[in-house]
Amino acid sequence: MRIDRNVELKWENMYRGIHAQIAWLSQAPEELLTRARQMLTAVPPRIYLVGCGDSHYAGLATRLTFERWSGIPTEALESLEFSRYIVDYAPAGSWVVCVSNSGRVARTRECAMFARQHGLFPVAVTFDPDSPLAQLCDATLTYRYTDVGFGPGTLSYLASLVSLYVIALRAGELSGKLDQVASQHWLTAIQQQSATLEATIDACEAPTAALGKQCAMQTPIQIIGAGPNYGTALFGMAKFIEAARISAVGQELEEWAHEQYFCTGPGTVTIVLAPRGASSSRAREQLQAVRDMRGLAVTICSPDDIETTTLADIIFPVPGSIDEILTPIAYCVPLELFAYYFASSKELTMLGFDDSSRMEVNFRQIFSSQIGTTDGASI
Repeated sequence: MRIDRNVELKWENMYRGIHAQIAWLSQAPEELLTRARQMLTAVPPRIYLVGCGDSHYAGLATRLTFERWSGIPTEALESLEFSRYIVDYAPAGSWVVCVSNSGRVARTRECAMFARQHGLFPVAVTFDPDSPLAQLCDATLTYRYTDVGFGPGTLSYLASLVSLYVIALRAGELSGKLDQVASQHWLTAIQQQSATLEATIDACEAPTAALGKQCAMQTPIQIIGAGPNYGTALFGMAKFIEAARISAVGQELEEWAHEQYFCTGPGTVTIVLAPRGASSSRAREQLQAVRDMRGLAVTICSPDDIETTTLADIIFPVPGSIDEILTPIAYCVPLELFAYYFASSKELTMLGFDDSSRMEVNFRQIFSSQIGTTDGASI
């Protein structure tokens, strides 16, 4: 997503971005891994994945993959939580993977600056190799794609997500937990998700369009997921906020039963991310609870998962068998489409940026915030 003040607020940009993911994913991962191998050469004692918004959600979606592939303890933290708090306790030599599409986000730049001051190894993941973030980091993994124009991030999110998967592969190679054969297996599996993305878009166009047009502006929308797809749930929430300026809720699968369940009833929409995996049984229980409360139960799952699909009122299908750690790649697509159709069918303006003051204040908050110091002051 391009970030500047001279933006064209066109819904076609978001739609093109969703479809552009297919070709990008079939080609980009191999080149990214080659570059990761060149720039990452030492085993870290710990890995921190830091970012804001979509960049943070990509970290949440891949954190467990780092643990599984490398055996290295890994945390996914919002940038402020790392830069103002956790940096003081991070072991020397730890990787601090700083994710920012623009490379201009103040809090994430702050992470890189403080990481260096504390003897850590900051790594930039960004679209812009000449960005302020890249200049503050010891290594930069740059992803490339053809800019589709300003809009809620879709292709940019996938690029961040895949870049983190690739860094996780490299961490596994360095730690000795992945040999070259295993690393190549997972790289191929990531690239093969291109076909899954295409099939998912085809399968979900009609049901997401129908529900998007059907839902009223005031419809409460909840998106819930666990493990790798807790990050996906939060990403889906972000697309609704960016596309329609409605307060959709992203929540962890279990926590929904302790919180948003009490707000669930007729007229609510609850989307349950339910890939086959460790939390399948709990996802099914939550779908049943939504229906028991007479809310609309929507699931994102494999269409041949009959145990799950029979519990849903609406299915956003993701065809094919996918290892749960890779499901964030395709499972975000139905949420992108749903947000797109919801907002565009109501002729809304993305992010409310038809109000110039809203844009200016937002850019000030994100890009021009003062960089702090480790004692809490600003510089």
